Amino acid sequence: MSSGLTPTQVFHNRRDFERGLLAVILDENRKVGFQRMERVAQTISTVLPPDSSWTLLARWLNALAADRLPLTSKSLELLRQVGKSLKDLDRQAQQVPQADRVMPLEVAFLVVPLTTALASAQMPGDEDAEQWITLLGQLQTTKDLASLRLSFVQVADFAAARQWRDVLEITGAQINLLDRLLDGTLAAAPEHDQVLGDAKTLLHALTLPPVGEMSVNQTQINDSQYERVIERADVLASGGEFFLGDAEKTPAIENAAFAQVQLATVLDMLPGLLGAYQEQLGEGTITSELEADMQAVSDAVERLRENLPKDARQAIP
Repeated sequence: MSSGLTPTQVFHNRRDFERGLLAVILDENRKVGFQRMERVAQTISTVLPPDSSWTLLARWLNALAADRLPLTSKSLELLRQVGKSLKDLDRQAQQVPQADRVMPLEVAFLVVPLTTALASAQMPGDEDAEQWITLLGQLQTTKDLASLRLSFVQVADFAAARQWRDVLEITGAQINLLDRLLDGTLAAAPEHDQVLGDAKTLLHALTLPPVGEMSVNQTQINDSQYERVIERADVLASGGEFFLGDAEKTPAIENAAFAQVQLATVLDMLPGLLGAYQEQLGEGTITSELEADMQAVSDAVERLRENLPKDARQAIP
């Protein structure tokens, strides 16, 4: 086993991880972004014991790249923390001679959540599970109403073929609401976004029943979830209304929470990029690769700001 990584190797691995993470955030070929981060995790794992947390990270990133696990705000936050760990390692490496080597630390905070996630990840041969994860991923990233309706229809078609009643009830209520919004019967309002976001969150929480047991399985939806996601969608579609109390505003829309983690992750990258930019500026040489990174981060900040709640958006310079 190697005694560690050289400062140059640490620097390149940190930059590769950040570029992979940025590709995932910008949704510019997420699979390639996950694979890039996976290669970094594999490289670091080679200088650590075989059962290190970096090996676990590589397996998890492989599952994300293969759509066997969904990308959620929680998983993105874990990747953000890994990025911070690599920045700390890079700062440490910059303080030692180039001939020396530094040993990466274990990222112990990953062990429990990644072990749990991988235990629930379906093997590639499970086509139903793969398709379900893919549909949920599409539903999470869809923005406009027409595309969102199509995503809910695709989820409903999946459920109909398997007689999965919980999903059919959730998607049926949301499609009905979206129809009223798309034909102009209803004017879009925050309450509609709330219910549609709650529906996405609830679908993510459901466990895919074994094949052949979909139509007979007990419901996974409790009364509170039924009222919040299905009954409220029906009320809104019929022209009714409801008002959210303070306690109900806390969950908010998963898309907004996801965007906040995305933006925080991109902002984490800025100091390192700015430092490298200023260094190269002083030398009179700005590489096209660095300029592309700077532009990508700038574009990401502007795009993600638009997905944040108004009060959060105003707090960010």
